[in-house]
Amino acid sequence: MKLLLPTSTAGSLPKPSWLAEPEKIWSPWALEGEQLLEAKQDALRVSLQEQQHAGIDIVSDGEQTRQHFVTTFIEHLDGVDFEKRETVKIRNRYDASVPSVVGAVSRPKSVFVDDAKFLRQQTDQPIKWRCQGR
Repeated sequence: MKLLLPTSTAGSLPKPSWLAEPEKIWSPWALEGEQLLEAKQDALRVSLQEQQHAGIDIVSDGEQTRQHFVTTFIEHLDGVDFEKRETVKIRNRYDASVPSVVGAVSRPKSVFVDDAKFLRQQTDQPIKWRCQGR
């Protein structure tokens, strides 16, 4: 049966406290290395289960594997310096310390492919993935 108006979520879902401090922008990860990867995958599973329990038709990762919706993509680009930061206003709501472009920007490898593949392995439902585009 094809749904007329399938449901989905918009934006990120809260991260569990064992992964990062809740309700804090750019909250540092609570773990590192392999433990961090496993914790992100566990958080993704929990987020997915909550969406399924709520009856969401098109599920997402809940952005559990990203520290922030913008910087996680930028962290994987060449030509960006996270040590040299500037403060900018985000959506006229808050100030953010952002990295500077210091050279030619390039993407040496895919950024979210492994996380998206992991989500796909967890469900047969339609999935969506948010990529920052501004």
